[in-house]
Amino acid sequence: MTDVISSPWLAYAVLAIVTAGCRLRCGNWFAPAAFVGLIWSFFSGMSLLVVDYPPPARGVWMLVLLIVAIQLGALAAHEIQPELRPSDTSDLTVSLDSLIAPCRRYSVFCAAIALTGCVYFLITSLREFDLPFNFLSVLEVGARWTVLRYDDAVEPWSVRLMVMWLHPAGLLGGILFACAHSRRDRIIGIAVLLPSIFYAVLTGARAAILLGLTCWIGGFVASSCLRNRRLAWFSMKRLPLWLLAGASAVGMFGAIDAVRDSRWSDTVVFALQEQKLINYIFGSPAAFAQWYAHSDVSGAEWGARTFAGEFDLLHLKTRTLGTYSDKSNVVGTESTNVYTLFRGLIEDFTPIGALVLAPCVGGLAGWSYRTRFRRIYGPLFWLSMFYSYFLYSPLMSLFSFNGALLAWVVAWFVVRNPQPRKLALGTPRFHAGEAPAL
Repeated sequence: MTDVISSPWLAYAVLAIVTAGCRLRCGNWFAPAAFVGLIWSFFSGMSLLVVDYPPPARGVWMLVLLIVAIQLGALAAHEIQPELRPSDTSDLTVSLDSLIAPCRRYSVFCAAIALTGCVYFLITSLREFDLPFNFLSVLEVGARWTVLRYDDAVEPWSVRLMVMWLHPAGLLGGILFACAHSRRDRIIGIAVLLPSIFYAVLTGARAAILLGLTCWIGGFVASSCLRNRRLAWFSMKRLPLWLLAGASAVGMFGAIDAVRDSRWSDTVVFALQEQKLINYIFGSPAAFAQWYAHSDVSGAEWGARTFAGEFDLLHLKTRTLGTYSDKSNVVGTESTNVYTLFRGLIEDFTPIGALVLAPCVGGLAGWSYRTRFRRIYGPLFWLSMFYSYFLYSPLMSLFSFNGALLAWVVAWFVVRNPQPRKLALGTPRFHAGEAPAL
């Protein structure tokens, strides 16, 4: 019996069962209770499969308890608050369509600021490193900044203040893409991600692409849920899209690694390192489990980990470059300092405090989801934040970056309606086959 309880696979089975129950009860995968479970069932399951040895069961159980606590909070809100659908969908359509023009305007504006910062960073770096202006020199800039970052060097403040606008550009671009009716707006909605890609090449860091993309997906999914679109995760029709996304992700990681490694090899060699890629993508749950099983958390940092960038900006606590200076060799031959957002949550509020806070986070998201047709602007704000936050959660807290908080500050002023239109709500009716399967 002890062997069964000490198995990390039992903890995973609990997570999978709770997730399946949330999906059946909520009716779609984009309900917050099901969404969190789906993301973490995938990542934790893959981590158990690909690591070279099983992570400690104690750490896996703690991870599962935190995720299930979020799910139960969201599920409680789902059960308490009935979903009221608008009796007149034209008001809902008008409200969403009114977001197209401001999102187009300000996403392009934010992307232009970020792109200007990238160009300025490139010019100053070429001058600093005494490099000619050509394609290989651009890659050399990324390789050199990779080396400097390991020596605790960071980009100039002037660059960081401009480049951080890639976050609101991504968020508003995702909203624009979901609400758009024309091909032009959809192209703009995707094009605003270009500064994220450019900045990743210049710094040799994957984080810029992942941050821009998670903000974009959060805005897109939240807007699509408000529009009540049928978003199917798994279907043969979407299989080519998933394959393309997977190939693009692999190509992105390979390209960034080529930029990072060119400093040591004196040439750019695109060589895909499969185990390194697997460890980077799926190693963080195992790293968290290893850390928690051997940790001795004493005291609370009250947000200094979850909001590391903001605490550093306010001079409350200096941020450690890379979030953590200690490394745990928990994914075979690779070391890591990426421990998921849950390590920061525990260090901020202790294990008990994290377990108390988790249902509150889930409850707020669940309530926003169930009331999303009343006034769309508040739910759009909170749901996009929730989706982005937990998409990035396998790495660390999204809001440890100042630019992520800026994204939702900007979004609040862009998408809010000074005189919100209260939608006419009808009593929910349920008939066989009516509930959309998202």
